[in-house]
Amino acid sequence: MVDFVPDDTAELRGWRNEARQFLEETIPGGFYFDYDYDESPERWAKCIDFWQAVGRKGWTALTWPAAYYGQGRSAIERYILQEEFCTYAAPNYPVIGLAVATALLRHGTPEQKKQHLKGIAECTTLWGEGYSEPGAGSDLAALTTTARRDGDGWILNGQKTLGTAAHMCQWMMVLARTEVGVQRHAGISCFILSLDLPGVTLLPLENMADGQQNQTFFDNVRLPADALLGTEGQAWTEIWFGQGGEKLVAGTPPDIWQMRIERQLKLLRGYCAETQRHGAPLDQDPVVRLQLAELYSGVELLKLHAKENYAQSTQLDWHASNPVSPIMNLGWFKEFWPDFCQTYMDILGPQAMVAEGPDALCNGHFEHYFRASFGNHAGGTAQLKRMTMATRGLGLPR
Repeated sequence: MVDFVPDDTAELRGWRNEARQFLEETIPGGFYFDYDYDESPERWAKCIDFWQAVGRKGWTALTWPAAYYGQGRSAIERYILQEEFCTYAAPNYPVIGLAVATALLRHGTPEQKKQHLKGIAECTTLWGEGYSEPGAGSDLAALTTTARRDGDGWILNGQKTLGTAAHMCQWMMVLARTEVGVQRHAGISCFILSLDLPGVTLLPLENMADGQQNQTFFDNVRLPADALLGTEGQAWTEIWFGQGGEKLVAGTPPDIWQMRIERQLKLLRGYCAETQRHGAPLDQDPVVRLQLAELYSGVELLKLHAKENYAQSTQLDWHASNPVSPIMNLGWFKEFWPDFCQTYMDILGPQAMVAEGPDALCNGHFEHYFRASFGNHAGGTAQLKRMTMATRGLGLPR
């Protein structure tokens, strides 16, 4: 354990109050974003409007260098801002733009940074993900999409799947194999490409939560030389940090989802205090009290580990001192989150599954927990996180 960065100085309290005032004025009343699987155009429009307002404040790029549209502020200031965003159920930054920003800041050429970072900071350009394939999900190193050299450029062929909101994006970050016959994690390169290039086809893929993801097909797509991001063949370690790890995100820490569940637990505790069952408040039932205590302990553990991550972080790199620490936190979260959702359902009962109408609990806000745990595989399963901690953190053999 390390000493935490103090987050309660007079200067930081002023910063927190500034963030709260902005959120009070900007978040639409009664509009909840956390763990809401509504992917309607109306909801996406509200997300984009919000983040464009954040961009006008310069807060999307809060910790970025001033040379690239940032303010160069500290990681703890970003942590405080993210805490307040979660408290107010603010929307996440659309799709993967901030992950792309981190990759650009760390590995992009000056020309790539100048071309792309401004649109990400202002949320005027949206980026889709070209990672998973029909045969390569958590085991992303099994990907078969290829990019072969052709003159001074590349020819891209293959298929990507589960591309969230790719139909709303203008650009995509794609992982492709540029060398075959080598160790499976080698020979993978990262490319950035416009989705209006000839040979790129998007097909809708409806998911179980009634949202739209996409299949993306690349048929002899010609990429210019400057589409390569980072070193050829080194994307696994440079860009992705391993599918068992956590993508590096400049501006949004890897603990964002963990922060949100503290607010969600407060909603559940409030409901239990106000709801009568068998003539007494629900939170006086000894079984419910034990369930709430277990959830509270899990949330506090996640918060503690998140703050430890920040004590070791720099402005842009949440993995500066201990690259496995965020993986540990995400691994624990992935094991805790299904239990969290199941406990919600156990306490609230069948009425929690009602999304709309007079019988919906808290205007249907609790209903999404019925569907939430299915998405826990995103970014790699809990088992894969354990493998990464064992191999990268402890040096154990596979």
